[in-house]
Amino acid sequence: MSEDLPLPVENRISGMTEEGAASAQRKLKSFRYVVGSVNQSALKVWTELWQELQNGVAPNGVVLPAAERAFKPSCGWPEFLEKFWLLKHYLDYVHNFVK
Repeated sequence: MSEDLPLPVENRISGMTEEGAASAQRKLKSFRYVVGSVNQSALKVWTELWQELQNGVAPNGVVLPAAERAFKPSCGWPEFLEKFWLLKHYLDYVHNFVK
């Protein structure tokens, strides 16, 4: 008798059976766990790098002279720090996306 019942519209449109939908959900959940784990590791590395750099940078973003002498990025400090903070922004976005 259950064979006579029509499939939900979503399943008819995609041609997906209940088992296929469950499998897709499992794959999506696994994907989220993997991305979440990689993102967590990336955020940890970012934090460690920032802790190394932050001693050479004033709170207003100015690079202190000692840091300027020790390391000078080829793109210049302002662009380097901007890229560094963009990376943090992107990692935070991915983190929120997979939560």
